[in-house]
Order: sequence, then structure tokens, then C-alpha cells
Amino acid sequence: MKSKINIRLKIFLTIFSVSFIFYSYSQDERPIVLPIKEAIKKGLIELKITGAYDSQIYQEIVDLDGVHFGKCMAIVLKSNTDSMISVKIECGMELIPFDSTFQTMIITKTVELPLYPSQIYATRFYAMCGQIHDNAPYIETTYRVGGLANKNTVSLARYFEKNLIQNMAAQHALWAYTDNVTFQELKKYGADSLTISISNKILDDLSIKTRINSKKKSKKILVDSSVKVEFFVFYLIGAMFLVIVFLMMFFYFRSRTIQKQ
Repeated sequence: MKSKINIRLKIFLTIFSVSFIFYSYSQDERPIVLPIKEAIKKGLIELKITGAYDSQIYQEIVDLDGVHFGKCMAIVLKSNTDSMISVKIECGMELIPFDSTFQTMIITKTVELPLYPSQIYATRFYAMCGQIHDNAPYIETTYRVGGLANKNTVSLARYFEKNLIQNMAAQHALWAYTDNVTFQELKKYGADSLTISISNKILDDLSIKTRINSKKKSKKILVDSSVKVEFFVFYLIGAMFLVIVFLMMFFYFRSRTIQKQ
């Protein structure tokens, strides 16, 4: 009996010890998360950011003259530290091109990129173009990390992230705000009545007025106004009818009274 208890105790202690070792190891290996600008400033990383589009390679989606949205940006990171870190790129940040003929990019999904000591790590990440009339990024276009964009642009980027929207309709909603473009201009980039209604909904949800969704609102106001006018006319006619009925009754009873006298 005692031997069975001892065996069970040994098994329990062994499992506990192994679990504790793995837990301690996982805690030690958990990387420190650093914003990318802080990691750059401290010299902990080296990096190169470019567009991900390569005209020599087949792309599932090409938006007119390149790829403006989706995983359209690429980054190569090199760790300069002897400990593991995780580099965070925040949704709503701007990527500024070294060549100003290319579009400023807006990051549309937060990413954390793990880096082991002295490791080189490459990946692509989500972003959208923020200047419709400039060139779309490609593999030879290099970028530097900027700060957060303005309030409405950040709100749009975070809306895309929260609602898992990384598509053409979202890109067009962004351009509608950043470049004040019309529906006709967006047609060149694939917009139609269906996609523009999705873009409008995004902008309406965030109460951002642009040239593609302001007309819809003004039309709604006109409809509401016409309804109010119709109700006013209805009540006016009703009131006039009651006045006429009252006057007819008044003169009728008055005539009856005069006849009796």
C-alpha cells in the first residue's frame, strides 16, 4: 500500500517539476514588446521597408496600376540585441516614401513581429495608400516609419482592422477622405454602385463627410423636409375644415334662434 502511494507521489512530483520548468522557460522566453520607433531609436533593430508588389510575379489583385491595399508592404528586420524582442507596428501609423512621387501608406492592421537574437526576419503586412494621385508602392520603393496619421485617418484604419475589412471598398473610403475624390474618379480603380455603397457605409458609421457620401445625406434631409411639409399641409387643411364646420354650425343655430324670435 505504501509503495503504491510513494509511486503516485513520485509521479505527481515529476509532473509538477516538469510543468514548473516549462512554465519558467516560457516566462523567460516571453519577448519584450517594443513600438517600432522606440526599437529604431535604441538601435535594437535595422530595417528596410518597401512595397510588396512585383510586376514580374502574378498578383491575385491588381488595382489599376499596382496593389494599393491588402498585404501590399514588405519589411526586413535585423536584430542587433542578444535577447528576444517583439517589434510592434501600430494600426494608423504612416509610412513615408523617400521618393515623394509615391504614396504615403497607412498601416491598417497592428502587427507584432518576434525577433530572436541576431535574427533576420522578413514578412508582408497590411496597409493602404493615402494619396490617390501619387504612384503605388512596389518592391523598389523604400519607406521610413512615420507617426500616427490624423484623427479621421486613424479612425478609418482602426475601423478596417476591427471589422476585418482589407479590400477595395475600404481603400476607396480612405481615398474619399484623404483626397476628397468623387465616385467618377474611383471608377478608374474598380468602384461600382455596389462597392461605393460599402464605402459610404464605412464613412457614415464614422460620421466622416466626403464627396461620395454627402449627397446621400442631403437627399435624406430633403426627404425628411418634404415629409414635414406634407404633414403641415395635412394639418392645415384639417384645421380649415374644422373651422368651416364650426362656422356652418354657428350660423345654422343663429338662424334658428332668429326665426324663433
